[in-house]
Amino acid sequence: MAKISTYATTAPALGDMLIGTDVNDMNSTKNFTIGSLLSLPGSTTYVPYTGATNDVFLLGYGFYANEFVVYGGTSSQFLKADGSIDSTAYLPVSTAATTYVPYTGANANVDLGVWQLKASSIYTVLAEIEFINSITDDFEIKDQGSNFPGLKLDFNNGIYYLGDSAGFVNGTYIKVDDANSRVEISKAIYTNASTGTAGQILTSQGAGLPATWSTASYLVPTYGSFYDVVTQTTTGMTLKVMNFGSNDIVSGVTITNDTFGNPTKITFSATGVYNIQFSAQLKKTGGGGATIFYIYLIKDGNPVSNSTTAVTLENNGDLTVAAWNWFIDIPSLPSNCQIGWYANNANGELHYDASPVVGIPAIPSVILTVNRIS
Repeated sequence: MAKISTYATTAPALGDMLIGTDVNDMNSTKNFTIGSLLSLPGSTTYVPYTGATNDVFLLGYGFYANEFVVYGGTSSQFLKADGSIDSTAYLPVSTAATTYVPYTGANANVDLGVWQLKASSIYTVLAEIEFINSITDDFEIKDQGSNFPGLKLDFNNGIYYLGDSAGFVNGTYIKVDDANSRVEISKAIYTNASTGTAGQILTSQGAGLPATWSTASYLVPTYGSFYDVVTQTTTGMTLKVMNFGSNDIVSGVTITNDTFGNPTKITFSATGVYNIQFSAQLKKTGGGGATIFYIYLIKDGNPVSNSTTAVTLENNGDLTVAAWNWFIDIPSLPSNCQIGWYANNANGELHYDASPVVGIPAIPSVILTVNRIS
């Protein structure tokens, strides 16, 4: 039998021997090494809680927090993953539910108590949003504390306001009135930082450009009244143009000289359609045969097609007046018109009479009026 002795306490080794009873061998006493005991079947099921030198395989088992006690902590503290203690007061669900408005998932109206939502919370400064009945009836956005909406959509009546729709005495608004098919603007229209001047209109400048104030060309008075106090003659069978040496009233239409220095050109300051009217005092001055006058319109040096009319005088000393008018389009500038005339012999003239009868005015050789009609 081995000797049992008492030795000084030292750290055991796996090869040290232990005395035990072997129940499988009639309870005989035997010596066992520590290493042989640890390698027995079932010994890997238990985890040494002290002295482990390697990771411990727990198979399908784990540790639960209620199996640990952190000494020095309190019931209100938390054990963090890094092993430290946290005293932060986190917001519990119960407190959050009674303090804050759920921004998603709300299934009922939320009572804000004494608080209210301000438009500044949605990036609109100092305004209030008010729903009347429901969004399908009316919708208003008001200045804070004001009874006058800055935006009102009245879906029931088909009326929509932008501005002081409730009726400020000096309020400014735009009103779209579907019920009466009209748009109403309470104040002046500004464009290009201006309201324009009296008589001007807004004129489109084309796609992508703002309308501007301008005076419509057809609104600018454009006219002229002219005459001539000289008898105009011909050598016969020669193209002539009428002279207008004097003017009466002019605005935008003038008479300018031709290349020969004669006042024959009707000159325009604006584009448009013009009415050119004339009267010429025709006279037969001699000869045995009839004198035929041909009168026509010239534009920019070219005879205007289908503009001629003929007048015949049979007897010497006969007088008659040729008077009619033309409409002529002046689409671009510069441009001018003339009135041409032609006689088949030298016995015809455009006659001027300074004193036809005592006490009545003179007879000009020609009278011309020009006015823009569009």
